[in-house]
Amino acid sequence: MEQELSVIVLPRLLHDLLGQVDERRAGHLALDFAQHALDIRQGEIEEKVMAACQECLMAAHEAIRLGEATPRLLQAQERLYAVAERWEGNRNSLATGAGLTVQAVRVGCQRMLEEAREHVMRTSLITCQDLAREIQSDIGAWYAERTPHEGDDRRHAARRARWEEARWQVQHLIETEPAPG
Repeated sequence: MEQELSVIVLPRLLHDLLGQVDERRAGHLALDFAQHALDIRQGEIEEKVMAACQECLMAAHEAIRLGEATPRLLQAQERLYAVAERWEGNRNSLATGAGLTVQAVRVGCQRMLEEAREHVMRTSLITCQDLAREIQSDIGAWYAERTPHEGDDRRHAARRARWEEARWQVQHLIETEPAPG
C-alpha cells in the first residue's frame, strides 16, 4: 500500500498563524517581513532609497512600541517619499523597496498616522497577511527574472522562491513569538 505524502502549505499556515497575533505584533512582523525583502534585494536598491527605507522601518517599530505616530516616523515617511520620488520620478510608482516599506508601515501605523495628521478619512487597512503574500509574490517574480532559463524553469524558480519566503516568514514568526505568561 502506497503512503500518501502530507504537504504543509506554508502560505496557509502563515495566514492562520498571523490571524492569531495581536495588532501590534502584526505591525512589527510586517516591518520585519519588509526588512527581509529589502535585505534580499540590497544590491539593487539605490543606497539613499535603502537608507530611507531602513530609517522608516526603525521609526515605525518605535511608533508601534510607543503607540503613537512620533515626529521621527512622520519625518522618516516624508523623507522616504521624497527620496523614492527623486529616484523613481513618480510618487505613485515607488521603487519596490520603498513601496514594500510604505505598505509595511501602513500595516502597523496607518491609524496612528491618520490621527497624527488629523486625516479623518479612513482608508482600508492592509493586513499583515496581505503584505506577507505580496512580499512572497514580489520575491518570486524577482527570482524568476534572474533565472537564466525560460518557461517552466522560471515558473519553478518563482514558485520555489515564494515557498522559501513563506518558510522564512513562518520561521521568523515562530522564532520571535514571546513565551506565554
